[in-house]
Amino acid sequence: MKTLHNGDKSQPHIKQFQSSHWFVELLFGVMGALVLTLIVAVSINDASANDKNDKNDKNDKSGISDKNDKSGISDAALIQVGTADMSLLWLDIYSAKLFSIDGKYQANRFPMTLDIQYHRDIDAIDLVDATIEQWQHLGFTEANIALYRQQLVNAWPDVKEGDRLTFRVNNPEDAAFLLNDTPYYQVSNAQFPEAFLDIWLSEKTSRPELRNQLIGVN
Repeated sequence: MKTLHNGDKSQPHIKQFQSSHWFVELLFGVMGALVLTLIVAVSINDASANDKNDKNDKNDKSGISDKNDKSGISDAALIQVGTADMSLLWLDIYSAKLFSIDGKYQANRFPMTLDIQYHRDIDAIDLVDATIEQWQHLGFTEANIALYRQQLVNAWPDVKEGDRLTFRVNNPEDAAFLLNDTPYYQVSNAQFPEAFLDIWLSEKTSRPELRNQLIGVN
């Protein structure tokens, strides 16, 4: 009878142990699942980061980078030919620099870059009108001026003091304007680059002294 009595008293302890054991297994199972989920998430993030890095490396190697690629303008290093300042009475208007492949000027030899930094605010319409006046001085026909004017209206922005407008010409079919080193307008007329540069570089320019300084003639 005592043996049976002792057996009956031990059964609650067995049940309590079994219940606790079940709870521990469940707890560790949940924790294990959480750890596994965390590991998978970290692995996915690492894989995504590596994939992005691989794509960036490929882009760097292939030369795919910024807006300059869209403009078709070459990044070939050019050498400064000369520099000149444009003034009207006591007002400083702009400073201009001319660049070529070897630092020497030769008419209609490309690539060539004309860089203009403005010392005062000027509206685009005033720039367009001033450019047309220079073409008239050079003897351009009204038909050509009307054709080039369409390019000017798109190419000339309103400029503020300190702005830089750069005209880069790889060849007559590949030329563009940049505003503060950012591509602004791609020229679509093969005759326009020469006509535009003639304002400063033609022997008939209205500013021969400025021309001589730009092309390096003392």
